[in-house]
Amino acid sequence: MAQAFRMAGPARKKPRRLRQIGKYWAIFRMSLASSIAYISEIAFRAVVVVALMVIFVQLWETTYSAQPGGRLGAFTLRDIIWYLALVETLATSVSPLNRRVDGEVRSGDLAYLLGRPCSYVFYQYAYYLGDRVVRLAISGVIACMVALVFVGPPPLSFWGLLAGPLVIFLSISIDFSALFAIGLLAFWTEETESFALIYSRLVLVLGGVLVPLELFPEPLGSIARALPFAALLYGPARTIIKFDLGQFVGLLAQQGLTLAALGLLVAAVYRLAVRRVNINGG
Repeated sequence: MAQAFRMAGPARKKPRRLRQIGKYWAIFRMSLASSIAYISEIAFRAVVVVALMVIFVQLWETTYSAQPGGRLGAFTLRDIIWYLALVETLATSVSPLNRRVDGEVRSGDLAYLLGRPCSYVFYQYAYYLGDRVVRLAISGVIACMVALVFVGPPPLSFWGLLAGPLVIFLSISIDFSALFAIGLLAFWTEETESFALIYSRLVLVLGGVLVPLELFPEPLGSIARALPFAALLYGPARTIIKFDLGQFVGLLAQQGLTLAALGLLVAAVYRLAVRRVNINGG
């Protein structure tokens, strides 16, 4: 009877925390569906990955042909091509978040978005994750197909595969924090694209897009590995291709510290921006 009474009674409300998670999960799914709807545009951009990978393969084949022993540091030719495939996947799948935030600030849409029953920051984070997942999947498939054709299957280990999703997720979260903060600069500057350009170039050079950072001459290599840009591309790709427990723990610490510092920066900039909206009335 007691069981029958519970079944006939009103449905229990979900805890507030679960309802909050449900909102952002719905935004994530909406972004995912929207990106899939325009998948041809994303796929067309991902074709750039093919050109980049073919150029890199030719360059590194020439370099290794003149290298006795067939190794550069800890990398064979196959290691480095798969490393570049992962790095290019991460680098070319970045969503233009700063442009979206910039546009919402300039158009005044931000004042309306702040009135939604959810956090604007987490709304953008959920939307960014959904879009980034689609871009990551398309770029990853294309880059891996090129690498597979030229150098065969990847040198993966069980631990590298296990650690991969975590370090990639943290890398994407760091990217989101940096791009979101850049987009909010539209409150104070006429143009934020210049900041985004500087950021992308720093990631390109110091993130290990062209060459693994451990192949940089010293002390430049040590300096580059200590900078936060290494936690975006080099660290995750190196961990997946050549897993090392010590480097993995160091990478997690570096990503955690970088994310915490950027999180504080985003919170401070966002608070100032919202205060500006409240003072000016949108």
